[in-house]
Amino acid sequence: MRIIWIFFNTFLSIVICSTPIIIFGWLDKEKTFTGRLSRFWARWILWSTSVKYELIFSKKLEKSKQYVFMCNHVSALDIPLGLGLLPYSIIFLAKKELFKIPIFGWAMKSAGMIKIDRKNPEKAKASVDNAIITLKKYNFSTLIYPEGTRSDNNKLLPFKKGGFILAIRAKLPVVPITIIGAESVLPKNSLKLRDGKIKILVGDPISTDTLEVNDKDELLEKCRNQILLNINKYIGMK
Repeated sequence: MRIIWIFFNTFLSIVICSTPIIIFGWLDKEKTFTGRLSRFWARWILWSTSVKYELIFSKKLEKSKQYVFMCNHVSALDIPLGLGLLPYSIIFLAKKELFKIPIFGWAMKSAGMIKIDRKNPEKAKASVDNAIITLKKYNFSTLIYPEGTRSDNNKLLPFKKGGFILAIRAKLPVVPITIIGAESVLPKNSLKLRDGKIKILVGDPISTDTLEVNDKDELLEKCRNQILLNINKYIGMK
């Protein structure tokens, strides 16, 4: 019954939230309205799952600033957790297949999400260029999962460099986010929710003001080490 309840709310929330986003998204250039609706949708999903979570900031972030949030990826819950709990208007670089989903895909495009073709390097590069232009033009932040796919058993996969190049070129600080416990509540390749509490640890911003594209590896390692430190600290406490 719990799965049916979640699917029902997922369908209902997509229909109710997507319709005004599709209608008004094209006029909402700053994505203030669509950003609030997107966060409302994500929180609706979280509410329907009844999952318990705790959001922990190591340092208070400035609401007026833009950030590139970099997050580990362990569960399907990661996206509603990030989108729903971070108090920012956020655009995603999302795989092109998601834009083909009726209603949901139309709403993503209207909300400013950027289509990326992972199988075509040239088109993927063009998508990153488009994202940089958008981030410089409007007051958006972006949320990236640099592993590129969900990992297993809290094993942090190698990070892809594209998001760090984006952060350096856009001159935006990188904020590491560590999600702990979501893999136990909703494991990869499973639809069964389990009891548990999820922690979302938001780290200190890493400045990119003095960095060049050639410094991408150094930036990647700083971000990855912060996330890995949190994961190891949590595992050590279990």
